[in-house]
Formats: sequence, structure tokens, C-alpha cells
Amino acid sequence: MHSADFIRTIGRPVTHVLLVVVGIACVTPLYADPPDAVIELWEQHWTLHADGSTVYHEKQHVRLNSDRAYGEFADPRITYNVDTDELELIVARVKMADGTYREPREYSHVPLVSDSSAGWPAFANIQQHLIVMAGIEPGCVTELEYKITSKPGAKPYLAADVRLDHRYPVRKHTLTVNTPPTVAVGWHARRAKGGDMPGTLEAFTVENLPGMPSDPQALPWQAYCTRLAFSTADSPEAWLAERLAQIDTAAVESDLVKKLADEWTKDETDASDKLRALQKKLSATFNFVDFDVAWQPADVRPASDVLNSSYGLPAEAAALLLALARSVGIAAQPAILVNDDVWTDKAPQDAFVAAYVVVTGGPDGLEIWDPHHGRIYRDTRWAGHTLMSNVGGKMQRTALPAWTNPDESRCELRGKITIAEDGKYSGKLTLRTSGLFVSPQMRRSTDEQRNRGKALLQRVLPEAKIDKFTVTSLSADRFEAELDVKLDKALEKLSDAYRLSLAQDGPFTDDVPVPLTYSRRETPARLTGAFDEQIELTIQWPEGWNADAIPSGVAAVQGDWGVVEQRVETTGHGLTLTRHTCVTQRDLPAKSLLALREPLNELRSDHGRTLLLRP
Repeated sequence: MHSADFIRTIGRPVTHVLLVVVGIACVTPLYADPPDAVIELWEQHWTLHADGSTVYHEKQHVRLNSDRAYGEFADPRITYNVDTDELELIVARVKMADGTYREPREYSHVPLVSDSSAGWPAFANIQQHLIVMAGIEPGCVTELEYKITSKPGAKPYLAADVRLDHRYPVRKHTLTVNTPPTVAVGWHARRAKGGDMPGTLEAFTVENLPGMPSDPQALPWQAYCTRLAFSTADSPEAWLAERLAQIDTAAVESDLVKKLADEWTKDETDASDKLRALQKKLSATFNFVDFDVAWQPADVRPASDVLNSSYGLPAEAAALLLALARSVGIAAQPAILVNDDVWTDKAPQDAFVAAYVVVTGGPDGLEIWDPHHGRIYRDTRWAGHTLMSNVGGKMQRTALPAWTNPDESRCELRGKITIAEDGKYSGKLTLRTSGLFVSPQMRRSTDEQRNRGKALLQRVLPEAKIDKFTVTSLSADRFEAELDVKLDKALEKLSDAYRLSLAQDGPFTDDVPVPLTYSRRETPARLTGAFDEQIELTIQWPEGWNADAIPSGVAAVQGDWGVVEQRVETTGHGLTLTRHTCVTQRDLPAKSLLALREPLNELRSDHGRTLLLRP
């Protein structure tokens, strides 16, 4: 259906339409067989009428070449709100390889409750229309077209964040966004490999988009896929003020809110400790519900209602925590956390929110509290996000920067162990960590500090125990300790030789996991951050013992991504193992990840970490 035909079907003139025509050459596949599926035609059209009603119109034709791709296309589900939306199914059929069509039977149309909102009465109106397509076989083409018309006021503004490509090739993807002349549309379009797409506010079409696979540990799709985001929500400041005002209004105190807040904080006097107690209790007892924001209600339920029901959406959980905090005298305000890869000022919308939070002042400055996950720091979970708050009627941004500098995040473990005649060992090690390797939670107790030291130690010597533990430096971004370690049982014996095996994965993998099991990759990998790890371990054994095998060295492998190497030097009845792993980039291109993968897997192998000693 052409844009003009579509506009005639809704009976109104064109006002604002978003148009860009971009040709993107298909990448030649590495395989001879056709892809599992090809999206031959994909149209998405949004319309905002002057009375506030909206229409979403989608049309998609998909050629299925393999049963591996049947799922979402053979049994499509259309989600909508039965209270505010009207679904019109225009076309649902399958074109067979011989050109004939198969229509689904009447019983192939199945009404369902959305999986993500099922079981929660407040969201029972979110339902799905399941269509079981008939005649599915390799070579067929599924054709689906429908409209969803929403009542005036059902949506506060018109917005979407659209991935234009797909894991399967897309031959043609067309979008239009129609609004009254008085309503402006903010938008942002971005190519898969970076760079804005030029265009004018008329129509938007992309052609010949290659398939974009879903590799493990990938970046958010907004950072590497072809994307278009649009919104009629005016400026970021106006959008933020309105959203925070909804949460603030919903944070209504009640007798039950006050009663529970007093009970949960009765043993605390400090404001931070009170907020921590409230959040921990809420996290343990509350049911956190989340689903696509396109179908979430526009309003936030009052905190008292949310507390009575004991479940709620992220914004509702934040309103409840805010009400609890205020009822015990904590001066708290609502705020929003957004992922830096996802957010764009040009098209502000609720879909960009990573977390609704509560903020308050503390002895160390601003404190950020997430109802579900607790206090937010610039740690491994939240680095790369920005806090957006409203201070004195003005939007304020507080960055939690991503870890991009390896000098900022170091993990060092150095020392010496001595193996005794009975096969046990003991020794002294020094642990130094900084940046992303430091958990702010460690500042709360000696148990947390000792557990952290144990976790990193056992990423080198997996069976070692800590005999004595002394913290020598502790701050928000630094943790250092001296460890007296021991093995209180004899080393495992292989025949008549003792075997000491270093841990398969180094200390850094506790905080910076790397996808090592995949040899083929096409998209960048997102690591927690850049880092530098150094291990220097001297192992001594009794005179007269012979080393049947020692850990193998790994010659330095390096590139613009960093370096990995392991050196092993023997000295009579001992050796010193020195390992250096430095990754200088947070986002690794596919080739760089594969270059890093090879030496890391060599270090993980038995010959890279095994010492055999024969008395």
C-alpha cells in the first residue's frame, strides 16, 4: 500500500510526514543458502488526530525459507488495550509457493492475555490476538496487515523507538508519522554503522538492509542497528517535568504507608539507613511488574493502591518508595535514569527510561535509590547511564560515566605461596583493585570486604582459604588488602604427583565477563568496561621435588583492543608466573573480540594453568 493510498483510507490530508529515502547495499552473505527468512515488505504508519486519538497501521510480508524462522511470523501476536483500543485485522494469510493463498480458519484466531501482564488485575486489559497461519512451509510468504485505533487521551503523546533492520534481511521498510499542523514531531534517525540519516519531515523509507544477527553480549540495539525514534512530547525538559510530576502526585501518604514505613525503619535513625531499610523490605515483598511501555497505562496509580495490591510497574514502585520515605521524614524526590546508548534529546519518551528512582541528599552527596535493586552507584550495572532530575524547575543531568579507561580500573594480585612436604601450602598475597573492580557495598562491612577478597583470590587459587585478612586501603574507588592464605588439605594427586591447578578464569571475569564460547561473530561485544589485570604469583616447592609439568607461557597477543600474555620463569625449586590482561575498549568489534578470545581460551586450558610436582 502506498502512502497516498494509506492516507486516503483514513480520510484526512497529509500534515506532517516523516520521509527519508536511504539505500543500503546488502552485505554478501558468507553462506550459499538463502537466509532463513526475508522481510520483503514492511510498512509502519502512525497518525495523531486533532482530537487526541491515534492510529497505528502495520503491514508486513515475510518469505520463510526455513522452519527455523517460523515462530514470530507463523504465529503472530498483536498486543492492544481492549479498554482503549480497537483492533482491525485487514489481512492475515499465507501465499504458497505456487501462488495460491491460504486463509486461517476461524478457530485460528485466539484471544490471549499478554504473558508479561497476565495475573495482575490492574493490567488485565492488555490482551493479544494470536493468529495461527495456515499452510506454512519453506518458500511461502506470510502477509499480515492490521490497524489499532486508540481513543482520545489513551496516549499522552505519540512516540516510538523503531528498529528498522531485523535479524533477517529487510528489502524495504517504510514509515510515516502524521500529525496535525500544530503538533511538532521531534525525530532522530541513525545508520547501523553510525551517523545520522539526513532527511526532511515527509516520508521515511530504507531499502536492502542486511540481516543483523543477535550475538551474545551485544550492545543495546539502539547503538548498532538502523534506528528511527520520534516523539511529539515537546522538549526533554517538558517530558521529564510531566513524568516526574505524575510520580510525585502518586506518592500519596496513607495510614498504611505511614504504619509500614515506621515499622520497617524502627531500628534506624540515620536517613540513609532508613531508606535502605525501606528499599530492602520493598524489594523482598513487592511484585515488580514490567512490560512494553507502549501498552502501559498513561497514569501512575496512587502509592496506597499500589501498596494494597502489592504489585506495580516501575514508575508505581518508585512512587511507593517515595511515599514511604517521605512518611518517615526523608526529603526525597523522584528522578529517572536513562541509558546513554538509548537516550536522544530529539525524541524524549518513556521507552528510554532504564529506571524510575528516588533521590535524596546524604553525607557523601546525592544518593540514588532504585526500588528493585537498591542504591545506585557508578558500578558494573549502572555505569553508562545518566540521572535526570528536576531541581528548582530545571532539568539536571548527573552522569554515571561508562568505564572506558583501563588505567581507571585495575586488578592486581601479587605474592608467594610455599608448598610443604605434606602437599599443603601457605603464603602471603597483596590485592589491589580500583574502578569497576570496587563494589561500593564493601564499605558497609568487614564481611563484604573479606568476601570480596576471597572471591578474587579463588579466581587464581580456587581452593585457597584466607587465614588472615587486613584491609590497607578502602574508598569509593579503591580497595587494597593483605591476605595470608593457606590450603588446609593436601593438593590433589594424579598418580604419584601433586597437581596444583590455577583457576580457569582470571579475577577480572568476576566483573567483566567475556563471551568466549563463540568463534563466529558479526556485531560488536559490550564489556562492562576497559580494565587492566596483573597477576604475579611465585610458587615454591620442597627441594628434591621435580616439576613434571608447569603452566605454559602465552606469547603476547596484542592489538588496538589491548594485550594478553603469560610468562613463566623457573628458578630451581620454584617458578614465577606473571600474567597481564589489558583491554582498552569497552565495545569490542567482532574481529577484536575473536583476537582476544584465542589467548584467553589458551590461558583457560589445562596446559596453561596446571603444575605437576613429583616428590
